[in-house]
Amino acid sequence: MYRKFTASRISESNVLFPPTIIFTDEGITIKTPALLHHDTDFIPYEAVSSVMIHTPLAGFSTITFYAYGRAIRVHGFFQREVREMKRLVDGK
Repeated sequence: MYRKFTASRISESNVLFPPTIIFTDEGITIKTPALLHHDTDFIPYEAVSSVMIHTPLAGFSTITFYAYGRAIRVHGFFQREVREMKRLVDGK
């Protein structure tokens, strides 16, 4: 399985460098680019304690992965995308 989701460029703070979430058979890779560097987090599915989604009536949605005692939030996706991502994690 390989699924890639890229945040919308028109959402807040994603204009130049939108984050990307990649789902593979091994786990989740979250890439958060910035001007001079980028952060990459890899989370195996068994390390994910929960996934929360925030889907407002207007605007873009946020997904939060809880793993290793910390929360990783990514903003700028459509509602259908965050629901699909949550389903992928819950299926593992």
